Amino acid sequence: MKDLSKIYLLAFLLFADFVAFAQGGPGNDDGDGDLEDNDPPGAPINTKLFLLVVMGLLLAFYSFKKYRKQIN
Repeated sequence: MKDLSKIYLLAFLLFADFVAFAQGGPGNDDGDGDLEDNDPPGAPINTKLFLLVVMGLLLAFYSFKKYRKQIN
């Protein structure tokens, strides 16, 4: 259980910047009800997608290995 919590903590620390650098919502509420304003483009989410996939595969491999060891 300790190892799994360490992995969760590591994953949280690695991917915490996704939340930290998220940009604003769909528009500004400037009083006239028009949400289509000159907003900056949204933040890209694909910059660390590869790292997310690798961490997911490592977590799945670790869980599978631990489960097999528990059965034997």
